[in-house]
Amino acid sequence: MSYQSDRRSTSIDVARRAGVSQSTVSLVLAGKAAGRVSPDLQEKIFEIAQDLGYRPNIAARTLRLGYSQVIALVVPDITNPFFAALLAEVEQIARRHGYTVVLLNTKNVPDWQQLLVKDFAADLLSGFLFCGLNFSFDELAPAIKKRTVLMDAPDGLHRQPSILQLDITGGMHAALVHLIQLGHRRIVHLAAAVEEETFRVRQQVYQRVLREAGLPLDETSQRAALFTVPSALEAARQLLAAAETPTAILCDSDFLAIGAYQAAQERGLRIPEELSIIGFDDSLIAQILTPALTTVAIPVAQMSELAFAMLLALLEGRACEVPPPVPLQLIIRASTAQVTRKQ
Repeated sequence: MSYQSDRRSTSIDVARRAGVSQSTVSLVLAGKAAGRVSPDLQEKIFEIAQDLGYRPNIAARTLRLGYSQVIALVVPDITNPFFAALLAEVEQIARRHGYTVVLLNTKNVPDWQQLLVKDFAADLLSGFLFCGLNFSFDELAPAIKKRTVLMDAPDGLHRQPSILQLDITGGMHAALVHLIQLGHRRIVHLAAAVEEETFRVRQQVYQRVLREAGLPLDETSQRAALFTVPSALEAARQLLAAAETPTAILCDSDFLAIGAYQAAQERGLRIPEELSIIGFDDSLIAQILTPALTTVAIPVAQMSELAFAMLLALLEGRACEVPPPVPLQLIIRASTAQVTRKQ
């Protein structure tokens, strides 16, 4: 049962409930308790703080330290399970380094960049991690840009301390080679209708690999969808309505694969016996779908660790070796199989 009160809970309230000192609570909630407070007690303190609705007083801490120790994670849609998993990872890492994470979900917030500038100017934010956003990095306000790391840039860009690259090319290539080796010749692409470089790279790799393999590629081979189930379903319907029915669909994300599954069910196509489907992300969706989705895994834990280390180097004025593009791995599950119907 949650604690109810008209006043805001404090770290003293958490300490009293846990039966520990206020300094112990401060250590735990600042992520500095490793080796000093037992894991069980740390977990107890976190649970009590959550139950009491305790939140650190950011303004007071800023006055005391001279900087906020608050990082903003900026994502386009927190309802996408991939970004929810990313937030959980970043929060864990930030806590170990004594930072707090706030989330800015830019969906339906057209002026999100202005909000960041305002909060930064008020010393409420120290730095920024961006992921999955459709914007020009070069157009960011200079004060923001020098304290920002872009977490999910595609490979092929000039390496710089503020950009972490993912091997999108390698991931797409692995997915397509897998399908080709299974005997698929009619492979279509359910693309994301987002003007972002990572999705442009995916489209380019798809087209290049099919051309190199001598496989069909025409105006019916690709359809783009928004990140909503109805949009993904309609795009998948169009792909499956082609005169030559595809035997495989490669999706730009696990979320879009939901639409592919629904469209296949509508047409009575069995997955994977009659239609193979591959996603991208390896989010919770990939394991929930039936059959389980073959997908290109983006290693959320690794990219979060690398991006946070890069951001700390920027904030502390240290040199940081820019890592090479993070490799992506094809996770083969039950949604892909050898071609059984005539092409």
